[in-house]
Amino acid sequence: MKTYICAAYAGGQGKTTLAQMVFSALRKRDLAYKLVAADFTDGTGHSKIGKFFPSKVLELGIGSALGSSKSENDANAPLRYWDRFGGLLLTGGAVLDLGANVVPQLVQWAHHRRVTHIMQQRNSPEIDLIVITKPETHSIENVSTLIEDVVVGGALPVANIIVVKNEVGGSFEGQSLARIEKAAAGRSLSFVSIPRCTSELWPHLERTFTPVEEALAATENDLAEKFGIEIWSAYAGLMDLKTWSDEVYAQLGRVGI
Repeated sequence: MKTYICAAYAGGQGKTTLAQMVFSALRKRDLAYKLVAADFTDGTGHSKIGKFFPSKVLELGIGSALGSSKSENDANAPLRYWDRFGGLLLTGGAVLDLGANVVPQLVQWAHHRRVTHIMQQRNSPEIDLIVITKPETHSIENVSTLIEDVVVGGALPVANIIVVKNEVGGSFEGQSLARIEKAAAGRSLSFVSIPRCTSELWPHLERTFTPVEEALAATENDLAEKFGIEIWSAYAGLMDLKTWSDEVYAQLGRVGI
């Protein structure tokens, strides 16, 4: 099974929601994927996606401590930290949620470790890079830069690039995606869209770190009790959430997820 890397070069783009829905879409197909986070963890030891799936996420953190190379008298300590990430790439079968501050570290690690060469030697599973952006010029520029750094620079042998247009911030009409297309020139590039979720349940899901798939499996009575809301809000919210998730799963299905 291939590896899916969900990434963004800026916070607030919807990356964790994307990783959650990719993971859930694969589970709907009865594919046993691991969920991995390389992102900031708080005092609970969980990343944001780790709070949604506390028993299912492998937490890699954000890298070795700043002083580790000095305290251990080992300049390669930061490189070895990410070797665990490399092991996942060699075996495949993982959805990787990468924090914006982690991507540069992993690119540097991949170049030093000659990851592309080793993966090709070992005939490792394919990597799909999934990047998400809101309809803002600087966000779209960030996506282009990320593709250039990860793919064009040869850090990772990415088979397919999937750009997810997150419409939570509005329409992409009038926004140019030309630089993204240029950055990915000669490589498989697909665009999919995630519509804005208008379900009344969404703020409650975010506040309580309740996965979408868990909410979809619940009844309106369950949700009304869990969130302390009226049955009418729970029922309407569940219907809207189903409509939204069906569209997201359909969009992901277009690119084989």
